[in-house]
Amino acid sequence: MKKFKNIRYWLVIACLLITLSCKKDNVNENRVIESSRNGSETKSQKNSENQGISDLSKIPISNQTLDIEKLKEAYTSNNEAQFLEQFPANFQLFMAYFGWDSDSNQANPLYEESNEYIVYFFDLLSQSKHRDFKSKLVGIATNGVWQEDAVNYFQNSALEYIKRNNSYRLIDELSSEQAKSVLFFLFDGPHPQYDADFSSHLSPAKKEILEELFSTGFYDNNENPDPIDYEEPKSYELADFENREHYFIRDIDLNQDHILDKIVSADPYQGDELYLFLKNGDAYEFALKTINFSEDGGYQIVDIQPEQGGFVIKTAFPDRGILEAYHHISFEDNSWVLTHTVYRIQSSNQKDAFLYVCDVKKGLNLKDRHFIEQLKEMPEEAERETLCTKEKIN
Repeated sequence: MKKFKNIRYWLVIACLLITLSCKKDNVNENRVIESSRNGSETKSQKNSENQGISDLSKIPISNQTLDIEKLKEAYTSNNEAQFLEQFPANFQLFMAYFGWDSDSNQANPLYEESNEYIVYFFDLLSQSKHRDFKSKLVGIATNGVWQEDAVNYFQNSALEYIKRNNSYRLIDELSSEQAKSVLFFLFDGPHPQYDADFSSHLSPAKKEILEELFSTGFYDNNENPDPIDYEEPKSYELADFENREHYFIRDIDLNQDHILDKIVSADPYQGDELYLFLKNGDAYEFALKTINFSEDGGYQIVDIQPEQGGFVIKTAFPDRGILEAYHHISFEDNSWVLTHTVYRIQSSNQKDAFLYVCDVKKGLNLKDRHFIEQLKEMPEEAERETLCTKEKIN
């Protein structure tokens, strides 16, 4: 009898264990099913939102979340603000929405309706209340290349928009590097054609970039770009720069004849162009185009002042304490020579900081075609103790 009770005891224990195991399996199964359902819904959601867009995760988007469904909704409901906010901000995303996916050989989601969306975009852009969205035109054009259909239509629409609204400053205000990229896109194609009227409205620096593109830039993808009708060497008129944004003019005796001439420089962050004009009677004749020593992401022009025998160009590195360069240029043997550059460099941000003053000899003729390549930079930090003097910071 005792043995039978023991058997019953162990049977009960076994049943309990089996029951608990079954419940655990059911719970795990339910969790797996729930997890799979959630994952399936998330995947379905994403596929619904990004249907037809290939690998958008690789596309950089600047500080705003763009959604193709929201763009479609805004277009359908004529929600101007939402449409402009959701319209692509760069070329890659523009292609993902409106272009042709060459990898899969199929149209992207808005390929068929691309012209309608592009027309609406430029119609809104023409309204003064939406002028802040002009940056999207530039963003799409930057690093863009020609393609049939949507890209070609956007390219033509952008050119017409700039001309119709006299918005050439959109290009003039860009750095030289970005302007080159934008102009390349605007004129790229199976057979690029030079637009003399468009070019004439650009600043001299940006006009020169466009001319250089037609001289060499389009040969990569096109054997026969249209020739440009201008004579070498290039010349400039003082009137090209007078009363024009992004340039300043100084009256300085450039050739030591005791007559004030004109020197024209691009403003800070507007390029590195410098133009010299000599006064001849009542007119000013172009003499030389050179640089004002501004750099992309580095030193920027501050001012140009006369000095004995020539002039000095001051540049500075913003937001770096005291980091200045004074480029001394003299007129010698009918040429302008960069004789030397004085660098003034703050040693540190500590209370006991001082200035390194480094006088670097140059002796470079500004007319030399290899002038820029021969420029010597300021001494490295390790060399300043021996090559530079020290001054207290006032």
